[in-house]
Amino acid sequence: MQTELENLKLVLTSPRPRAPSTLTGYLFVANQFLTWLGDRIPPDDMDFRRYFLKRRDEGISENTLRAEFAMLKKLYLANHWPFQFTSDDRPEAPTEVNTPAFTRKEVEQLIKNRDLYSKGERFYLAIATIYAPRRIELARLRKRDIKGNTIFIDTAKRGVKRTHLIPDEIMPYIEAYRPREHTVATLSATFGRICKKGLGEKKKGYGWHSFRRCLITLLIANLAQNNLPITLGAEYMRWSKRTIGAAFLGSITAATYVRAEARSDDPYYIDREVLSIHPFLPLWADKGQQ
Repeated sequence: MQTELENLKLVLTSPRPRAPSTLTGYLFVANQFLTWLGDRIPPDDMDFRRYFLKRRDEGISENTLRAEFAMLKKLYLANHWPFQFTSDDRPEAPTEVNTPAFTRKEVEQLIKNRDLYSKGERFYLAIATIYAPRRIELARLRKRDIKGNTIFIDTAKRGVKRTHLIPDEIMPYIEAYRPREHTVATLSATFGRICKKGLGEKKKGYGWHSFRRCLITLLIANLAQNNLPITLGAEYMRWSKRTIGAAFLGSITAATYVRAEARSDDPYYIDREVLSIHPFLPLWADKGQQ
């Protein structure tokens, strides 16, 4: 098994190295598959099919199976095993990915119940409710991304990488935990524990993106009420310029002309404006406990 994983690692690290989180995810999925195979190496087509039937029976979503298909294909190719499957065999993604949004009340309840969580769970909840990163972006966070009163978020999906201010309200929870890079599966488990402790259940279909949908909805309303550009919310949440243009300006290229530096020479201008009307930040100041 070690040889097969080393071959995959070599392919993923040269000549164009993948991100550390990508490498970790591929190796994790490959290790799961190889452990299930046992001594049936090299696997045949029927092994591949049986593995996906097993995963589906375990309740794994089609989106996850679709990602695992691509990862295991890379494992096959890295080890020069025949791979007879085409894109037509790849699990089909849902017509529309629909991660429900939390309600304001649900997020408020999660924050108010923070004494029930571990230091790590409080850390990720604070990051999720204030900055709303994607799950992979949370998984990438490391201690070195936090410097003084700032935190760097390495975005996915071509979003703008951004260094954010850490407001005083959440600083105790940020300082109390030393983050390291995790797999997305670990972050999903963390999300489930937070929901069970804070809401009494993990609602089906909900995930870290549920914070993201909730926050952008509330930020847009708050920005409009305070006569601030509603695009500030999307810029704060690190949307790509193309997405901002399509969503708010009627053109995918229009947002390339919208520049925060034209409004202010303060590099944290967007953060200061958004944090001043942030719907959840005041809730973190209610208690002084870590």
